[in-house]
Amino acid sequence: MLGVLGMQSRVQITSIGGHRTLPDSTMEIHVAQHREANNGPGPGPGPGDVAGHADPISRWKKNLLTAIILLGLMFSCVDTSIVSTALVQISHDLNSDKNINWTVLAYLLTYMSFSVGFSKLSDIFGRKTRSITTLIVGRAFQGIGGAGLYALSQVSLVELGPVGPDSIGALIGITLSVSYILGPILGGVIASHWMWQGIFWINVPAGALAIIGITLLWPQERRGGLKAATAICRIDFIGNILLVLASILLVFGIQEAGSRTWEWRSPVIIATLTSSAVCWVLLTLWEVFLNGRANRNIEPVFPARLFQSRVYVANVILTLLVGFSFVALIIEIPEKLEMVEGDQAMQAGLKLLPLLAACAFGSVVAGMASKSKNLSSQTMMAGSLLQIVGLAVLYKLGTDTNLAALYGSTFTYGLGVGLCFAAGTIIAAVEARNADLAAAHGCISQARVLGGAIGIATCTIILPRAPSAALAPPPQQQQQQQAAWGPFRHDYTAGFARAVFVMVLVAVAAAAASVGTYRRNPASVALSLSQHKDRPARASDTELEDLGSVRSARRNVV
Repeated sequence: MLGVLGMQSRVQITSIGGHRTLPDSTMEIHVAQHREANNGPGPGPGPGDVAGHADPISRWKKNLLTAIILLGLMFSCVDTSIVSTALVQISHDLNSDKNINWTVLAYLLTYMSFSVGFSKLSDIFGRKTRSITTLIVGRAFQGIGGAGLYALSQVSLVELGPVGPDSIGALIGITLSVSYILGPILGGVIASHWMWQGIFWINVPAGALAIIGITLLWPQERRGGLKAATAICRIDFIGNILLVLASILLVFGIQEAGSRTWEWRSPVIIATLTSSAVCWVLLTLWEVFLNGRANRNIEPVFPARLFQSRVYVANVILTLLVGFSFVALIIEIPEKLEMVEGDQAMQAGLKLLPLLAACAFGSVVAGMASKSKNLSSQTMMAGSLLQIVGLAVLYKLGTDTNLAALYGSTFTYGLGVGLCFAAGTIIAAVEARNADLAAAHGCISQARVLGGAIGIATCTIILPRAPSAALAPPPQQQQQQQAAWGPFRHDYTAGFARAVFVMVLVAVAAAAASVGTYRRNPASVALSLSQHKDRPARASDTELEDLGSVRSARRNVV
């Protein structure tokens, strides 16, 4: 629904302000060397690019536009978790426990599948439900919009937002912090005091406000871009289709086999997982082919330059592993509290507050830690260790319902997640060259959500299915339903402990991946953000963007 905002905000970005000068004299030397090496003065703007002589946007318009972009970013994250506290009530009302996780997975899969595609489009163009099936389809479309919002709003803020680069990270951190806290609590309040369908209506006024604001406030001089026919020809349709198929088929196979809809050895599951593997292989071969062409008209979904960076690859792997546990816990903890402890949706949402508040706090701390010196790798390592400690304590709780222990373990875990997510965003910005900035953020976003989707599907395999009599919390059940509730509560508690143990193992793997993000002399965060902000967003027509990162300009970086 809000995808229009994400696309429009990024489609219109080209260059900010007048003629740009590079902030580092070292960069000027490398640009001159690049021109000499190519026997020419260097390429000019690509076709359809807006010349770099536009009048600067007024401060009040920039501030208001920044607020609107942040609104889109917030709702893209809120939509990820807002249903977590309402799933039990939804499954009861729609009488479908087997397919209820698809309410979350439909959003995550489309969000994940289109996040990189929306990011590359930005480089090409220039910056009431009555059935579970209807609900799943609606969430899928919602996820497509969320994909554009999450990836494109962060890139838009880097290139258009506040003048001081330090404030960009703070704004993104605060926005994500609010959304982390708001999602499950808002979902619980709406489900408890109104009706759960209202969860999906709150986007309408916010989306309308954002679209109107973007339309009225975006500078007219920056609305240029490639002609439609030229832009469409540059879209990597094959890569995007293979990415969508590979992701959806993988999670579909795991989820459907885990929910006992099909047996693992059934032809449907075997064909689905095999097809997913084939799509991943074809996607890899296709992207290698596109990146290997010297003069290409199609923009690859995954720029090869990104994956030549050891630090960036380790960052992607770590983000996927952290997303595995984080998204799964946001869904499974409220479900356990409601189905085993008998909490209402709002109560379950409030008990998530320590985890989510710690995640928000960790995001802010990570940004502050790298303000003067880039300590993003050390932040990653510390965050990974905190996650292991928090999950280990949560596993040790077993059947213990002590709230203090629950809050302590989830707070420790959430702090580690916040540190890792924020540090991952910083690393993506530092490691990416200017032309790859959007794709870099899109890949990180996709890794986080793909990990979460696999985590939810894995929990479906481990956790027992609720009997129809147990779909409502115990206080709402009739006397004759209690016989089915006791055994299920015991089995669910044991299954939850097994799921947390798997998360501990995944967290250990994430800690190992965090070591790969270490660089002896990393580039300055402020300088890197300034570099992205001061360069035109549409540099992908040329090879000059290879000089657009501080990393390529400072050869002494290990």
